[in-house]
Amino acid sequence: MRKIVLIISIILFCYRGEAAVRERDSAQVEIVADSMEMIKKVLRKPHSPHKATIMAMILPGSGQIYNRQWWKVPILYGGIAADIYGITWNQRHFKDYRDAYVQWVRYLEEKAINPDTPYPENPAWDKIPKGFDVQTDPFLQTKAGQDWFKNTLNNRKTSFKRNRDLCYIVMAAIYAINIIDAAVYAHFYNFEIDDDLSLHIQPTTTYTAMGGGFVGLTLSLNF
Repeated sequence: MRKIVLIISIILFCYRGEAAVRERDSAQVEIVADSMEMIKKVLRKPHSPHKATIMAMILPGSGQIYNRQWWKVPILYGGIAADIYGITWNQRHFKDYRDAYVQWVRYLEEKAINPDTPYPENPAWDKIPKGFDVQTDPFLQTKAGQDWFKNTLNNRKTSFKRNRDLCYIVMAAIYAINIIDAAVYAHFYNFEIDDDLSLHIQPTTTYTAMGGGFVGLTLSLNF
């Protein structure tokens, strides 16, 4: 009987020793893993908001690439391309109506001095879309019709110029938003949020010499 108890004691001792060794090895592995992760964080080059801002100022979209937000680059350059098209389109029409307006005013001035002034060949107003022929339209042979056409050319010229300038403002806004977006996101680049977003509510008690004891609730948000 004594031998059996002794054998059981030895077995239990060995089992406990093996379990302790395993627990110690597991703890050592966890310590090494935590140390390696800490070393990686220390050696990792910090993300610089200043660098992201400078890159976005020099080349729009490069700040987003530095922030690893590749998906924003096509959107950014799509907006830039659309705005450039708007600038080009409005500038071309502005130039056509400006030339037509200048030539029409000059033609009216020459005709006021000499009523026999011939109709110009290939005038600039023939290059703009119209639903009538300026040379043969009866209304445009009158003073009221000529003034109406002059005002129409001037209004169209002003409208296209305003739209072109608005596109320039939009381009400046896109450039500014590109810089602001790169700078703001770079500041939050290393901001880590745990997947465990939880709200804990638990009762709490406090005591003061003046008011005595109080019972309340404590809210704690983990993120």
